[in-house]
Amino acid sequence: MMEDYESTFKHYTSIVNNRLQELIRERKPRNLYSPIEYILLESGKRIRPLLCMLACEATGGDPYEAVDAATAIEIMHNFTLVHDDIMDNSPVRRGKATIHTKWDLPTAILSGDAMVGLALEILTNYANLTNFGRIVEQFALAYLEVCEGQALDMMYNSKQDVSSEEYFTMIQKKTSAVIQASLILGGLCSGAIEEDIEALKEFGLNLGIGFQLQDDLLDLTATKEKFGKRIGNDILEKKKTLIVIIAKDRAKSEKEKALIEKIFSNETIEIDTIPDYISMFEKMGIFDDVKKTIDFYLDKASNALNNLAKNDGTKMLKYLLDKINARSY
Repeated sequence: MMEDYESTFKHYTSIVNNRLQELIRERKPRNLYSPIEYILLESGKRIRPLLCMLACEATGGDPYEAVDAATAIEIMHNFTLVHDDIMDNSPVRRGKATIHTKWDLPTAILSGDAMVGLALEILTNYANLTNFGRIVEQFALAYLEVCEGQALDMMYNSKQDVSSEEYFTMIQKKTSAVIQASLILGGLCSGAIEEDIEALKEFGLNLGIGFQLQDDLLDLTATKEKFGKRIGNDILEKKKTLIVIIAKDRAKSEKEKALIEKIFSNETIEIDTIPDYISMFEKMGIFDDVKKTIDFYLDKASNALNNLAKNDGTKMLKYLLDKINARSY
């Protein structure tokens, strides 16, 4: 059964990849579309388009009807990465140079802008559906929420006191919103009943929170080769992750307090101090506690699936959830 699911995932992913190629190849000018091809066609786990197609299937629809919605969501997700990398001044994404590094800043900004247009263009293929308005609405809401989440993230970088509640608000917008939209759009493509849409929303909310907590944890515990970007990047960028928020409360020794204070100060954090931060977080037991929090949210996501019909789509969503929980990059 596991092999069957993996085969289906590869098949669905290849369909989305082909759709992306059809949409972008041969477009001109090349100085606009080459960077878009670079970010869209050569990498990515395609988790969000998979969620979209599986949600359509889980709510009684034909997953192939959700291909364009899945493609639009993947484009929007990658747009957020392009602009996120600019704002964070990140040199590497998925083991490759970021667009603003490989090309330049204006090219990265313009390519990101164009990606939103591409996503909207492909969504117009649903114009004949009675719920087309809701499809566009959900896409727009997710787009705004992720922008709001990024704005909060930027604000927290210079904020001296960030609470765990503020952190969770930020990641619900920055991460959960697009994951929720992936699932909702899949449900809308199938004409799902409102109860199923709500179950998908609950699943996506908790999956998104767990997924972002995983990213925060992997930023410090994964290997650079697998993770695709430098280890400790969040610390170097002074991100107020849940790990940092907990550490601030638990810091006792002068060394621990000094390390944490650097994150909340204007001082530059040197890359050779990252092992000190990792050692401190491990000593405080924070990694284990965050893993328990991840399990809590992913369990809630799993429970939300119990409200959907027991079919192949729902079973594959559960399998994908378990696969995400076990990821190491």
